[in-house]
Amino acid sequence: MAVQLRHLAFLTPGSYLPEQPRAGLDATLALIAFAEQLGYDGAWVRHRHLEPGISSAAVFLAAASQHTTRIELGSAVIQLGYETPFRLAEDLSLLDALAGGRLQVGVSTGAPPHGELVGPLLYDSDPARIDFSHGRVARLLEALRGEPLGAADAEVGNAATRYRPRLQPHAPGLVDRVWYGAGSLQSARSAGEQGLHLLLGNVNRA
Repeated sequence: MAVQLRHLAFLTPGSYLPEQPRAGLDATLALIAFAEQLGYDGAWVRHRHLEPGISSAAVFLAAASQHTTRIELGSAVIQLGYETPFRLAEDLSLLDALAGGRLQVGVSTGAPPHGELVGPLLYDSDPARIDFSHGRVARLLEALRGEPLGAADAEVGNAATRYRPRLQPHAPGLVDRVWYGAGSLQSARSAGEQGLHLLLGNVNRA
C-alpha cells in the first residue's frame, strides 16, 4: 500500500558571515519565499545564540511572514533557558498575528548552553540558581492561552481606555501549535503529558 506524503517542510540554519549578517539573512528570507512558490508546506529555522545564525526566531520569522502568505513558519528550537516565558509568549503571539496564524513554535528546556558566559548579562545572578525545568514550558503555555490575569475586577490601561489584563495580542490556537524538542525519553514523556507535539532530530550529540 502506497503512503501519500501530505506535508513537506524544511529546516534552514539561516547562517551568515559575521561581517555581513544582512546578506545571509536576506538570502534566507528569499529561500523561504521561493519554497512557498515551489509548494512547500512549512519552513523552519534553527535558533542559535552566540553564533552567526538566527538568534531571535520571533524577529526573523516576523520578517518572513511579510515575504510570504501561505507557508507555515516554525522555530526549531527556542531554548527557554534564555527566555522569560511571559515575554516570549508576547513575542510569539504578536508574530502569529502578523503571520495570520501560520506559526509553529518549537521549544526546549534545560540550562542554556554557554550559560557561564551570558549568565550575568541574562539573569543578573548565578545561572545555577535559575529553574530550567519543564515548568518553564507550562508557564509559556499558560501565557499563550491568554486567560485574564488577576482578580475579576482587575484593570490595566491608560487615561483613555481600560482593559482586563491578559496577554496581548491573544493568538487563538497558537497554544495548540507548540512543539517540544526532546533529547531523551523523559523529555518526550513530559511533552506528551503537557499535550505538546514532538520534535525529533537525528543529531542529539556531537
